[in-house]
Amino acid sequence: TSAVASYVPYDGSDVDELLPPNYSNPRSSREAVAWALSQEGVYRDAGYCMRFSNVSYGRPSGPPSAYMVWTNSDDSLHHPRDFNAPPGALVVWSSAIGDGHGHVAISIGGGKMISTTSGAVSALPIKGFSDSAYLGWMPPYFYM
Repeated sequence: TSAVASYVPYDGSDVDELLPPNYSNPRSSREAVAWALSQEGVYRDAGYCMRFSNVSYGRPSGPPSAYMVWTNSDDSLHHPRDFNAPPGALVVWSSAIGDGHGHVAISIGGGKMISTTSGAVSALPIKGFSDSAYLGWMPPYFYM
């Protein structure tokens, strides 16, 4: 399916409601955001954004590369190039960054994300991070 044809504007409901039927994470999006924010300032998972995202959602493991959550999920889950991701959504960058692995972080709303790019876990703006490689946001679907 074409990403443009399948795009459904987000209406502001709980982002977990956008997950495929019969799919859930051990932690809800609200719980994942709360846990991730509790890690702000902690030096952990630098360079391992996919691991941090998995752990935030209570998952022991996930895809080997960040961009794969996007490429291995249905286009209907994608909100391409939308920088206004709701809290709990995964924000995803292509393999053009991150030594070919891309980047994934968790939106905390208000145009910000909680991320483990380098150093301590920190809240950063989504826009301006690496706009040319930004794919968009999607519900927390890890396809596994």
